[in-house]
Amino acid sequence: MAADANPPNPSHPDPTAGAAALDDATARLVAAVDTVRNTGPDAFAAPSLLPDWTIGHVVTHLARNADGFRNVLDGVLAGELRTPYASPAARVADIEAGARRDTGAIAADFAAAVRQLAEQIAGMPADTWTATVDLGRGGPTTADVILSARLGEVELHHHDLGVDGGLTLLDDPEAQLLLRALLRSYVRTRAVGGMVLAPDSADPIVIGDGGPRVAGRAIDLVGWLSGRADGSSLRTAGSLPELPSW
Repeated sequence: MAADANPPNPSHPDPTAGAAALDDATARLVAAVDTVRNTGPDAFAAPSLLPDWTIGHVVTHLARNADGFRNVLDGVLAGELRTPYASPAARVADIEAGARRDTGAIAADFAAAVRQLAEQIAGMPADTWTATVDLGRGGPTTADVILSARLGEVELHHHDLGVDGGLTLLDDPEAQLLLRALLRSYVRTRAVGGMVLAPDSADPIVIGDGGPRVAGRAIDLVGWLSGRADGSSLRTAGSLPELPSW
C-alpha cells in the first residue's frame, strides 16, 4: 500500500518554526563538521558511517544538497519549477568529484553553501512557501517541503559523520520535529506501507490507511524509519513492517 501523498496538516510545520528548527540543526551540524576538520588536513578522508562514503562525501553531499534547494527556491521567486539537481547522474558525479578535494576546500565549500541557503530561506516572502515545487520524487507539493527535507538531510547526515552521538543527542522535541519532517522527506516520496506510528510522548501518526501499530520513543522511530537503527527497541505486534530503502 502506497504512502499517503498528502500527509495530515501537522506534518506541514509553520515556515517560521520550520526555519528555526533547521537553523538549530544546522548550527549543530556545522559544529560537528568543524570538529572533524580541526583534527587534521586529511580528516575528511576518514570513513563515514555510510557504506563507501568518506566524511568528505557526506560533507560534499550536504553542500550540493544546500545548493540544490537554493536553486529550487530561486525558481519559486522567478515563477519557475526547478529541480535540485540536473540529473541523478550529475548529483553522483558532483559528490564524487567534490569528495576528492582536500579537507580545507571541502570545508570552505560546505560553509558557503550552508550560509547561502540560510540567507535564501530567511529572505523568502511568507506567501511563497505555499508555491508549488517538485523535488524530483513524490510529485508536486508546496515549497515548505524544503524545510522538512533539509532538516532530514542535516540531522541524518550529521549522524552519518560518525563523530559524535548523532541522532542519540536529540532531545524529544527535536526528535518529534525530525519525525514529522520524515513524513514529507521519506514517507511521502516512497511506497511506505500503511501503519500507525505511536511516539511515546505525542499523538499517533497514521500512514496511508493505517495498519500495524509501531510504538516507542520518537528518536527510535526516526532511527528505524531512516535506516540508522534496527528498530529493536520499538514495540509492535509481531514483526516490524518492511520499509523501502533510502
